[in-house]
Amino acid sequence: MQPREPIYDRLVSGWQRANGAPSVSVAVFRSGALLHAAGYGAASVETVYQTASLGKHFTAALALRLSASGELPGLDAPVLRCFPELPETWREITLQQLLSHTAGIPAAGYDGLDLSSDYSDAAIATAIASGGELHFPPGTGWEYSNAGYVLAGIAIGRLTGRFYGELLRDRIWEPLGMTTAAVTAADTAPGYYRREDGSVAAAPFVSPTLNRLADGGLTLSVLDFARWEAALCGDWGRAIGEMFIETRLANGAGCGYGLGWFLSSTPRGRVAEHDGGWQGYSTSMVRYLDRGISAVVLSNLEDAGASGLAHALATQI
Repeated sequence: MQPREPIYDRLVSGWQRANGAPSVSVAVFRSGALLHAAGYGAASVETVYQTASLGKHFTAALALRLSASGELPGLDAPVLRCFPELPETWREITLQQLLSHTAGIPAAGYDGLDLSSDYSDAAIATAIASGGELHFPPGTGWEYSNAGYVLAGIAIGRLTGRFYGELLRDRIWEPLGMTTAAVTAADTAPGYYRREDGSVAAAPFVSPTLNRLADGGLTLSVLDFARWEAALCGDWGRAIGEMFIETRLANGAGCGYGLGWFLSSTPRGRVAEHDGGWQGYSTSMVRYLDRGISAVVLSNLEDAGASGLAHALATQI
């Protein structure tokens, strides 16, 4: 039996009535301990959702673990030399730059892919390279980049000889007991979007090869996130604490982003957060680092505003 608090039930039920999400599952934590976990609508705590960009920080955590073990070069080492598909000027880009969105990778090539078609990794890399010149010299600017995370995932695979999803399973999910975490699990709750007339419809099909990429192809339940949050609050999490350190640009300025997390200072202290939204899902996790309070929201209606609910849940304490 999962812990459940009426104040959170009221918040989530009101949020769900306001936006019409068919399913939403939430969890709230203090110092890694689960305070509240519940599913609403058609959901339970075991419902698995596509997490979209919220899953980026797992790619970053994996890179840190593999770098620490020597299976990957250091995060500051050039990582794209194993890509004959990319321009020569991209070859010195590092994993640190890809994971912090400071590589300058253009979006046009990746965004131009047909979501209903299957592609090889080489074809995806070639498409990304077709997007044009780097938007700025690597390390000198910040621009959110799904394509950069896709390249990071492919690079991990090429350098280790294993699919990044298998490495996530073996190095993170299974050791931590995250039993339903996967790369696009078959039993994921169906995703929906809202039409212009306000009605809700099933999200369009996305091909399997584009649903396995490191920018947002992971599926998890809030129980998986409960085990993840407990790990982040212990020794295991401290070993990947670099995720929560703000990246500095070449001129010394901060960029408001670590590795897979947006970082900010608020009246309630330091906050790490990320949301996700695509293919019929809206997801968010917020971590109030100085207060030890975290919340995660997973829902199956795109643009439902999961971030606002996550903050509301985390600030009730």
